[in-house]
Amino acid sequence: MADFPVPLDNLIKYVQALHPDGGPLDHLTDAFSVSVTLSEESDALLGHFVDQARRSGATWSQIGEAMGVTKQAAQKRFVPGKYGDFSRFTDRARNTMAAARLLAGESDVSAAHLGSASLLEPLGLAAKIVARAGLTPDQVYAALGTAAPVAAPDADPASLAELVCDESGRETLKSAVKAALRFGHNYIGTEHLLLGVIDAGGPAGASLVAIGLTPETAREHMKAEFAEIMAARDQAAGSPGE
Repeated sequence: MADFPVPLDNLIKYVQALHPDGGPLDHLTDAFSVSVTLSEESDALLGHFVDQARRSGATWSQIGEAMGVTKQAAQKRFVPGKYGDFSRFTDRARNTMAAARLLAGESDVSAAHLGSASLLEPLGLAAKIVARAGLTPDQVYAALGTAAPVAAPDADPASLAELVCDESGRETLKSAVKAALRFGHNYIGTEHLLLGVIDAGGPAGASLVAIGLTPETAREHMKAEFAEIMAARDQAAGSPGE
């Protein structure tokens, strides 16, 4: 096998060069940031060759064998819209997925469906972010070109396992996971799904940016919502009798 293109020594030197005068914790922070980028690139690398294998006619069983995993494991990793694990989605986020499936009808779930469905529940953080931006749900639905979402049955993880997303929907879910990781969250909420639509770009993301919901704006309002939640918790914890 050819020499690995990015030796560990090179990565260590790269991280140390980011803040030459930094201490161990500074280097650790930089190393974490670099590792996230490398993880994203490795996923993209594998995804590229998985796509090539599929286009050449390879089955999922063959792809799994080539990777040393089962067919189901390969599908779960590279077809998140169909075989994804929704156990870490909040109840509202699962309701979003079910509503998006209903919006899609006979079509695969797209980024636009996910964006609109994230506003299903007014008390969800996605809806609150939109309100902070001075927008109404109807403006978002119009921008995304969908009807208003309605509640759908079967929003448990098992029932959502067969949900099928198109390319834009899959990119939205990937971006939602990345958004959650960058905030240090171990769950996916409606706010992450909304950020996922914006971060994934494409027509749906561009339509939200066009009405003023930019990535920076969405994150700013998301942080403000979290700050209010934490302040309310602190106040409740300090109340007499608690």
